[in-house]
Amino acid sequence: MRMARSFPLMATLTVAFLAACGNAEAPHGRWEGFSASAKWLVAVRLQVDPGNVIKATALSVNVDGVSLSRRLELTRKIKSTLLEKWPYAVAAAIDYRNGRVTKAGGFAPLFVFDPRVGTMTFNFYADGRLSERIKLYPVRAFSNSALQED
Repeated sequence: MRMARSFPLMATLTVAFLAACGNAEAPHGRWEGFSASAKWLVAVRLQVDPGNVIKATALSVNVDGVSLSRRLELTRKIKSTLLEKWPYAVAAAIDYRNGRVTKAGGFAPLFVFDPRVGTMTFNFYADGRLSERIKLYPVRAFSNSALQED
């Protein structure tokens, strides 16, 4: 008799657990950002639409050992190129779980959402490993001006 009473509770917990494991809806919106580290310049633009569909453009340049004047030139170039390439960004399906955005069926997190401040962090992989984390800031609409720098 005791088992009969606990079955509905166990069934409810199981359903709740399975629902939590499912693919949740990613936060909708637009984010962009730019990062300059000792080795990399990275510019990113992201749009998340209903149905877990994203459009994203990420450009990077290795600047390890590059002079300051050349870094400044490359910074201007990567930012302007990102703006030029945005209209050609292709929509792609994603999975969203626990604040992490991965390619549909993938496992390496591409973006991580922080609901406390509304930022996305782009995980930049170079040579097959995580190399940089670039904070992306929410924007209402994408502009044709310079990107924010982290």
